[in-house]
Amino acid sequence: MNWEKNRLVIAGVAFVAILAVAFFVLKKRDADPADDAGDSEEAAELPAIDRDAITALRISRPAEDGEGEREVVRLVKSGETWTLAEPLEADADTTAVNTALDKLEDLEVTGVAATREANHERLEVDDAHAIEVTVEQDGAEPVTLLIGAFGDLGTMVRLPGEERVLTVGGSIKYAFNKDLKDWRNRRVLDIAPDRVVGVTFESAQGGTWTFTRNAQDEWTPIEGQTEIERFGGNKVQSVVASVSRMRAVGFAADDVDVAAAGLQEPTGTVTLVVKPEDAAEGDAAEGEETAPAVVDTESVVLSVGAQREGAEELYLQLQGEPTIYVISKYLADRMRPDATAFQTPEPGSEPEGPAGMPGMPPGMGGPGGPGGQQIPPELMQQIQQQLQQQQAGGGHP
Repeated sequence: MNWEKNRLVIAGVAFVAILAVAFFVLKKRDADPADDAGDSEEAAELPAIDRDAITALRISRPAEDGEGEREVVRLVKSGETWTLAEPLEADADTTAVNTALDKLEDLEVTGVAATREANHERLEVDDAHAIEVTVEQDGAEPVTLLIGAFGDLGTMVRLPGEERVLTVGGSIKYAFNKDLKDWRNRRVLDIAPDRVVGVTFESAQGGTWTFTRNAQDEWTPIEGQTEIERFGGNKVQSVVASVSRMRAVGFAADDVDVAAAGLQEPTGTVTLVVKPEDAAEGDAAEGEETAPAVVDTESVVLSVGAQREGAEELYLQLQGEPTIYVISKYLADRMRPDATAFQTPEPGSEPEGPAGMPGMPPGMGGPGGPGGQQIPPELMQQIQQQLQQQQAGGGHP
């Protein structure tokens, strides 16, 4: 071989080999394998957490803009009830708390994602990006977890002071990455709709309308009230179901008081007349109609305030309670109805599509089904009953 003649080719091959070795070394370093001695999956564990022993949760997460102080929420268990203790005192949302407890109870380490601090930021388990969850347990030392990103292998979790990053099965970050309002109980009322035996709607634009539930469990206007053409008692029931199970979308800011919320002169009020849960029907002799029982009722008053600046939302307050809620404009408008809100459509005027019946599937809102086909009356009745049951069970979303 003529070495002098092929020296450029030989040098090129050697250079490529050196590049390949360098690439392999760099890739091995970046991969940060976690199979070193002492870092096997068998040795990868988290401190034990007993759901039944949990007495408090402290959740600290980065500010949304990435700057400023971290947002801290502290939840405390009292008996079987959870409450917010920081940054304010309020009832906690049961679903949100149970979701967090479920995730803590089901933590299962599935592997080791990294063993060096250089990877913490990338995996979002560094001090700047991680959600810090401290679990206080009765009879045990508190456990603090730094929860990071969710990927194909699961959710990244690190213990404070450790470089090693573990993976736990499934997605758990969402259960703790919540705004303050999502930890608070946003349920304004939780009254079974069938306990409401009377309702009055009052607003400047819609007027005043009062209805009562008769012995046949039907809603009827009170005597002397302006007659409502094509009155439909199911329209009243629909609003009552939404209001009695009402859930707010949020809460007024700290600097919004009753005056600023427009609640000193409400834009509308709703008064529910509610019978006790254990109210029984009266007894009657055989062959006679059942006499209605005489029961004490209570009045529940809700006031709708002004519209929140820059949003399709309004303020609301339950009489006798200091909390100022925020509700959707849709629900606020339902609470300030005019006569048309209680009218059934004129024969032949029902619009097609979903506008015909709120909540109906597309093409099922009018007298015709998909493609203009006629919906059998039996099916339409079943659909209406299902919608009413959904409204009665959950109210306004």
